[in-house]
Amino acid sequence: MTTREYFQTVLDAHISDAMDEASRQLIEKLDTRNAKRASSDTKDKREARARVEAVRNFFAANPTEVCTRDGIAEQLGITPAQVSAACKSLVALGVVTKAEAKVGKARKVVYSLAQ
Repeated sequence: MTTREYFQTVLDAHISDAMDEASRQLIEKLDTRNAKRASSDTKDKREARARVEAVRNFFAANPTEVCTRDGIAEQLGITPAQVSAACKSLVALGVVTKAEAKVGKARKVVYSLAQ
């Protein structure tokens, strides 16, 4: 049970007016804290944006290139998981396209610059 669920359960139980008010205040405090965390610029968020920009620049420099995440990771010096996350963001923005292609004997996901 999360903290929010606990306070909501106490609020729903209507134990007393004081408990209801305390629960409401604590839920508001949780909302304020979560909103602040979501809007703050952390080191991890900055690094993720830098990786997305590096992948975008990679495709801008190689517009006809079709690569697997492992190929991109090798050329940029980052992990394949980081490339997947960056490409997911770029696919959502419509900058990069995602497709499946046969590479050797296996079918792999490949990325290319959107046309």
